[in-house]
Amino acid sequence: NCLNLIVFDRLERAKKLQEQREKEMVEKQKQQEIAAAAAATGGSVLNVAALLASGTQVTPQIAMAAQMAALQAKALAETGIAVPSYYNPAAVNPMKFAEQEKKRKMLWQGKKEGDKSQSAEIWEKLNFGNKDQNVKFRKLMGIKSEDEAGCSSVDEESYKTLKQQEEVFRNLDAQYEMARSQTHTQRGMGLGFTSSMRGMDAV
Repeated sequence: NCLNLIVFDRLERAKKLQEQREKEMVEKQKQQEIAAAAAATGGSVLNVAALLASGTQVTPQIAMAAQMAALQAKALAETGIAVPSYYNPAAVNPMKFAEQEKKRKMLWQGKKEGDKSQSAEIWEKLNFGNKDQNVKFRKLMGIKSEDEAGCSSVDEESYKTLKQQEEVFRNLDAQYEMARSQTHTQRGMGLGFTSSMRGMDAV
């Protein structure tokens, strides 16, 4: 009798364990179906309130997946940029990802044909007073238009800047010529070796 009771007890335990495992398997299968439906529809179907109403047990993973899917849908609606499926949705903020993508597109798209900054226009209009020097300067600066543009299209502020730059270049040229004459052509002058002194030595 004791032996029969032990065997019966063990059979009851095995039966309860089997039922518990079957329940766990059914719950896992439901969760997998929900996750597959959410992945197929981009997460928009996944709604925690609907799951609670249907009686499905909502785990923290399902709730977090629903929240991430809602964030991704919101970012897609606002910006039009979707987070790729190979990113972990829990690790990527969809709004920041969309901002980065916009910045990347702006950075790598080329400048439009008519887009020129004010400083670029000033460099193009710069005049050294000599056409050869102007052409050479434009080549060095990488300015493609070699035609000399007049100052009529430039506003007053740019025109003043151009005039100041021309004056600076003139002053620099004059200083360079003065220094060159002192160092090259008048070498030895001022040290007692002037032409008058040389004449006295010859006498």
